Amino acid sequence: MTATPDEPPRAVPVRALWRRGDAAADLADLLRTLPFDLDGAAGDLAERACRLTGTPITVAAWAGDRWTVLAGPQAELTGLPPHGTDPGDRAGVLMVADGGVAVCWDPQVPLEPEWRTALGQACAWLSLLMLRRHSDAEIDAATAEAAAVQDVLRQLLSVRDLDQVLHTVAERTLRLLDADICGVLLREGDVVRMRACVGNRVAETARLRMRRGQGVAGLVFLTGEPAKVDSYLEDRTISQDFMSLAEREETLSALAVPLRLQGEFIGVLEVWRRRPSRFTERDTRRMVTLADFATIAIDNARLHDEQAAAAAEAESARDALQGQVAVLRRSSRLQQTLLSTVIEGGGLPAVVRAVATELGGEVGVYAGDGGLVTGHSGTRLQSALPSTVRTAPGGAEPDLRNVAPRSWIRPIYADGDRVGHVVLLPADHSDELMEAASGQVAMACSLALLRERAASRARAEAIEQVLWDLLQGPVEHRLAARTRAQQLNLSLLGGLRVFHGRIENIDELAAEHGWDTSHTDRVRREVLRTVRSSEDGRGLALASLRGNMLVAIAADLGRPEVKDLVNGFSAAIQRARPGLRLTWGVSREHRDVLDLPIALNEARTASSAARRLGGENVFLYEELGIVRLLLGSGDDPDLQTFIDEVTGPLLAYDRENDGALVRTLRAYFDADCSQRLAAERLFVHHKTLRYRLERIRQLTGLDLTRHEDRMRADFALRLLQVNQGGTDEPGEEYQSR
Repeated sequence: MTATPDEPPRAVPVRALWRRGDAAADLADLLRTLPFDLDGAAGDLAERACRLTGTPITVAAWAGDRWTVLAGPQAELTGLPPHGTDPGDRAGVLMVADGGVAVCWDPQVPLEPEWRTALGQACAWLSLLMLRRHSDAEIDAATAEAAAVQDVLRQLLSVRDLDQVLHTVAERTLRLLDADICGVLLREGDVVRMRACVGNRVAETARLRMRRGQGVAGLVFLTGEPAKVDSYLEDRTISQDFMSLAEREETLSALAVPLRLQGEFIGVLEVWRRRPSRFTERDTRRMVTLADFATIAIDNARLHDEQAAAAAEAESARDALQGQVAVLRRSSRLQQTLLSTVIEGGGLPAVVRAVATELGGEVGVYAGDGGLVTGHSGTRLQSALPSTVRTAPGGAEPDLRNVAPRSWIRPIYADGDRVGHVVLLPADHSDELMEAASGQVAMACSLALLRERAASRARAEAIEQVLWDLLQGPVEHRLAARTRAQQLNLSLLGGLRVFHGRIENIDELAAEHGWDTSHTDRVRREVLRTVRSSEDGRGLALASLRGNMLVAIAADLGRPEVKDLVNGFSAAIQRARPGLRLTWGVSREHRDVLDLPIALNEARTASSAARRLGGENVFLYEELGIVRLLLGSGDDPDLQTFIDEVTGPLLAYDRENDGALVRTLRAYFDADCSQRLAAERLFVHHKTLRYRLERIRQLTGLDLTRHEDRMRADFALRLLQVNQGGTDEPGEEYQSR
């Protein structure tokens, strides 16, 4: 060590100024003290050492990478060996190994051995003081760090929301590491995504997503170890994926550590600084400690969220369960009411009233054609359902767009057929209750209809038995059937006609449309229902269907009424089943039920004529004329009946009024239907002849201007002449001038 030009001149030898014993005692006294002021202790050491040695003393300390002067002259310290090396017996230097303190003087000034020993003790003493100060500083820093970590831990453990936990982790880490930006990135499959970020200037930073190996966080994700960058501009160990973002954020260094939970990698904790700096091992340890606390807080927050979600789910489940219990109770009460109503024999109106009383609102039952059958409190109910609802296929949900909002519509089934719909317009009930209630109401309506159908079926079976006993039974069965008909409120008074119908082409339609046996039977039942309950209310109660043959009995129907009735049946069946063709035959009127077997044969004959002669109109037996003789059943055609229908009224009139209608009719035909020639042959005035012909028309219903009626009357007169045999003129015994 050499003196610098600014140093003062060498001191006067101390021996002349001080007593050596006093100087040694002063230095010894100093070494027995433990001062807290390191700079003051170094100054005292330099001063007392100078007194002892009689030469200026410089006290130096190692400052991490170089020596610095603590006290004494500002000498050049470049010649001092680095800290941790042995100085040996170098002149002008005395230092303690690994002590970090050196005492320097002019190397040309020799020191006595006892002085070197004293100065060595002084170096050790000052080194201990420096070590104590460093330890105190470390303790103070550790205490401050512990306090900071404790504060961070308290903050983290007091937070329950995961997002808030992550934000708190970022904020506390930013402060503790004296950083400018901090972010928490959590793993999502093969990437880590920024979940919390503080201090950023660019929004893109808060949306960072990194894969393994991308950036500092990606490097941590790849290796599972802490990683740092001291200078983005100089470092080549990380990828360049996010350099442009680092430039916009103006970050220069970064430190990132992994977040692990029970050994599993869950994310990255990373800080950035915008100033030139180096993250030390101490910084890394702090970050690792914070990361450990952060993972605990994240786990707690996740558990808290899961518990909160489970509690909320349990609460929701409880509320839902309570709601379901309430719905079950209400629907159970409604079900009991509806079942009681059906069991007690209540029909659809009673079911509708029960529903309206229990639930309020509006209730309506619609038939298969969409018309309103019955309703209750129906101010919003439509008079007819839209066709989109009525024609919904099979079990498909109907289209409710044209129906009132918040309406519940359910189909009603009976015997496998959809026969209508029930509509509920609630007052103020939950959807769950209305869903359950609508199904129960539809079921109750189905049960009510099934009950009605069962009763109707039983009545129909009884009616069918009565019908076939009347038509085919022996005399005693016919008499008993008449009594049973009266008990069933079926009138058999007046003129009775038998209807005989036949479904002609149902097998062809079934093959064409792919109907199965059940569908074909359903079509037959539809035909029977149409006959029993026509649209105008004039249905035939006594009706039965066997295969494709339909038989019925009606009372007090004239020819026009018979034709109108059958034409109505045919039109209704055509509307329901287009293309289905039926033929009809109807007997004459019979006053006695014992004659109904005869009427059945007549109806069959008329039906046979309908099939053979064609045409869509009904065929009445009394209008068949000669044809019925050709189609009559049995070996003996119904000649007498045919004769009596035409000549009977005329013979009776001639007998009671001394008339000549039969003779006039015969003369009219013999004159080739010339009124003038017939009048001459009868020796009467032509007006008299015209009056007699009009009377014949009134009595027989025959229009002699029609060829068919003339042929029928002519044939009846000739058969009458054959039956009477021997007389020259038909009915001669009844003739008069």
